[in-house]
Amino acid sequence: MQLERLAADNELAGRTIAGFPATSILLRGVDLDHVTIDRLDLRGADADEARLENAELKTSDLRTSQWRGALWNRVRAKDCDLTELDLTGAQLIRCELGPVRMARIKLHRARIQNTTFTSSELYSADFSNAVLFKVIFEGYSSATVSLSRTDFSGAALFDVDFRRANMYGANLRGAALVRCNLSGVNLCNADLTGARLVGCDTAGADVDAATI
Repeated sequence: MQLERLAADNELAGRTIAGFPATSILLRGVDLDHVTIDRLDLRGADADEARLENAELKTSDLRTSQWRGALWNRVRAKDCDLTELDLTGAQLIRCELGPVRMARIKLHRARIQNTTFTSSELYSADFSNAVLFKVIFEGYSSATVSLSRTDFSGAALFDVDFRRANMYGANLRGAALVRCNLSGVNLCNADLTGARLVGCDTAGADVDAATI
């Protein structure tokens, strides 16, 4: 109840919020500058158009929460579950995300810049019609990053480093990739119909059974 009152009064900036369930809480449009979220259950939270800046997310559950149109600026997330989190139309700038679970995360029409996804599970993530600029997908210490069956259809990717990612069955239909590192990437069974690659490194990429 106290958290709901602080959110309603827009007085959460700079606070540490830790150790209790806050499922389905309303955080729409709230200023979350310099907030630390630790061991918090935010499943199903409504944080559309919220501003999460210079913030830390630690060991928290954000599954199915909604952050549509939100701003994530200089956010560090570690050991969190972001499964099916909705960031449709959001902006992610200079974020460090990982290791986190992000299966089926929605980044449709998002703008992602200077952001690193490290040791993150991105199975069936939706990047359709998104714009990615200087983004890095960094794998695990003993395995490549999982981007299998991700949807990049219609997306624009500039200087994106996939670092030998597993993109098995990915949808890149109509995507534009400029100066991207696809060296050693697994693109088996991927859909590359209408995709445009300009100045990309594709050395050693596996396109077995891909649709081109």
